[in-house]
Amino acid sequence: MPAAESAMWSAMSLDQRANAIRRLRAMIVLDDPERASAMGMAPKGSGKPLAMSDAASSAGVSLNRWYEMHAAWRQNRSLASLGTFAAVPRTRVLSYHDDLKELVVSVVDGDPGGSVRKLALALGEAYGRKTGAPEADWPSYNTLRKFAEAELRSRMRSDEPGSDVRFDCCACHLPHSEDIFVAFLIIDKATRAILGGALADPDESRKGYGLAAQDAVRRLAAPPLNALRWSAELGHSEIVIGRDVASWSDHVQRMNKAGLSGQLQPATAARRFGLYVRRYLGDRLGRVRFAPGRTKDVAYAKANGEDVARFNLEIDVHNALVIDFVRPVRHTKPPATLMALLDNLAMT
Repeated sequence: MPAAESAMWSAMSLDQRANAIRRLRAMIVLDDPERASAMGMAPKGSGKPLAMSDAASSAGVSLNRWYEMHAAWRQNRSLASLGTFAAVPRTRVLSYHDDLKELVVSVVDGDPGGSVRKLALALGEAYGRKTGAPEADWPSYNTLRKFAEAELRSRMRSDEPGSDVRFDCCACHLPHSEDIFVAFLIIDKATRAILGGALADPDESRKGYGLAAQDAVRRLAAPPLNALRWSAELGHSEIVIGRDVASWSDHVQRMNKAGLSGQLQPATAARRFGLYVRRYLGDRLGRVRFAPGRTKDVAYAKANGEDVARFNLEIDVHNALVIDFVRPVRHTKPPATLMALLDNLAMT
């Protein structure tokens, strides 16, 4: 084996080597009916060369990709011709990665019950429509399948408590008072449970979310939240910034320093207040009425002990309604990243 080929083989992962062997075997038996029969890839005694479609299936690639590989193999019988080499040019990966990542969401939305194969083929067609690239230039079937499988796995995880958490602040009316308060809430997307809440100052939203985080740490250790089967990891979290946008200018740096890169994606648009409250809770939390439109300019009231107690009671009742007590579940701990995120905010 040439030195370059030997180095390439050494750099391959076990999966890449297995794929190379699989493709090499298909190439070797393509024009050798006897060997194809002996390896169980063609009927015994058929005397016919392996069909291109069968060879592609045996190699684990699409028919179009097989034709490309076969042509490259005839020109130069090398590992590079098999397309499983270790150092794939980065520009080639990036050229379609972002497109596929964006397109796969709408593809699965359009057929959420579709098979992986069907979704992969639909993703290829969507890629062709968007880019105008001929089918021969589309990513391989295996690549399309991987993106489809990854999206399906992501959606399965998003149905688990603790996999996606939203932080929101919003003006509200408490049942016993005519005053307007501002609620800071930590909402679990999967269950609609409120992990933590606080009444605080929208002009000091770091402190408001810090109080809500402290409440969440307490609630997560007690019924009913401690009976949930939690996701293994916190995949996504977003936060609505209060009226003090400038004080969050170093937010990304703080997250990075705490080892929480990518978490708490900030929402700063003018109409952001109550964004997740409306989506996951509606316009009320029991007897608490939300008033998102008043958050921006409201002269809010400062909560006393009775206000906080009544607000916490509404959260307790809400959580009791949305979480199933009847069916026993195996207790698991909340995601470590979620707890680290809450601890980080609680120290604010």
